[in-house]
Amino acid sequence: MEELRIEKLIAGGFSLARTADGKVALLDAGYPGEVVEASKKKGRSDFHTMKVERVLVPSNSRRERLCRNFPVCGGCDWQTLDYSEQLFWKREVISEQFKRVGKIELEDFEIVPSPRETNYRLKMEYVCHGGKDGLSLGLYRRNSNSPVSCQGCVLGLKDFEKARSGFEEILRKTAIVPYNRVTGRGELKHVILRGNGREIMAILVTKGECLPDENRIVLEVRKKLPYVSTLVHLMNANDRVVMRGVSRTLFGEGVIDQELSGRKFEIPPVAFFQNNLEVTESIVSHIFNEMKDTAGDSLLDLYSGIGTFSITVGKKMGRVTAVESNPVSVKALKANSNLNGMFGIEIVSSDVIEFLKSDQRHYSTIILDPPRSGVGSEIGLLDKFGASMVFYVSCDPTTLARDTAKLRESGYKISSVKAFDMFPQTWHAECVVLMSRG
Repeated sequence: MEELRIEKLIAGGFSLARTADGKVALLDAGYPGEVVEASKKKGRSDFHTMKVERVLVPSNSRRERLCRNFPVCGGCDWQTLDYSEQLFWKREVISEQFKRVGKIELEDFEIVPSPRETNYRLKMEYVCHGGKDGLSLGLYRRNSNSPVSCQGCVLGLKDFEKARSGFEEILRKTAIVPYNRVTGRGELKHVILRGNGREIMAILVTKGECLPDENRIVLEVRKKLPYVSTLVHLMNANDRVVMRGVSRTLFGEGVIDQELSGRKFEIPPVAFFQNNLEVTESIVSHIFNEMKDTAGDSLLDLYSGIGTFSITVGKKMGRVTAVESNPVSVKALKANSNLNGMFGIEIVSSDVIEFLKSDQRHYSTIILDPPRSGVGSEIGLLDKFGASMVFYVSCDPTTLARDTAKLRESGYKISSVKAFDMFPQTWHAECVVLMSRG
């Protein structure tokens, strides 16, 4: 056991301190300025990973927890830190990753707070496990693959907790068995809720094609959970990815409606859509404002998903090309473009890198919103399109810094950086970097 003073918060949700012999210690809890007692979990030649056992001197910025599951549950990282301090340290994490990974010193930039600190998530993925009262729907333990209770969770939309407990009650009375990730036995892996504040889409994820007591589940959900407008069965044998596989609709339309920037979207079960609606609105408005009258008349939307940017930002462009590899998202993008009367969007079903290698046209503006892994070395292929503006939207400051540095080698310069708190109570934030050249 060692007494440590925490210096700062860093990427990954860790806090950083230094041991008596000067080595860096990455801790699983604690806030800057706090003195803690910590035990060593793993030691390496350059740093230690340590577990905080007790807070000896708390920070003035520490507050009461918002739910009884923190800090055991992994849904939140910084729930007991004042929100203003969360914003400060998110900004610091982004700056440090740009400096460390991209060798870029960012000038002062703004982080836009979320209008809601709680009940902001449009989607929650509950893991099914065997609890003390039978089948339970929880979240993963922090830094672990072990499920724990999340009763009273404050992250999801307000009706989600009622729906989660309702599904627990219904499923406990059926023959369905929670899936065990160690033995590979059992059926039900997750219950996923997607909502819009008016209605909920519920998705039951099983290992195989069988959904025991299916008719009974449908009957009970319709009777006891009237706010669930559609129920979907998703068959997914992959234990590493939750939202994957073949789905079938048990009742309802099999989609959830959402409105963004005055445009209507239909979101299918496994398609990506940002989790905080108000913050996504802010991102779209920010890109609009930055484009002004200098964005030209052609937009290339990479990793376009169901059309978040093609259909909102794209309405002011003469030509829009959207590139997406997920066939479910491509189908939804086609439906959403028609729903909004944007029949001229060119929709390309392709791996983004393959498209970048083959396409030879010019685009005046590019928007890309890749997965956490970013684009990688192939991002240099953007250079040939001659775009005067490139908007890079990312939730991972490490890969964003890496890719931004690579774009600078192609002659682009950073015109603006703005962060958005898409995920209050966690260390994550969304960031939009605008890169431009004459």
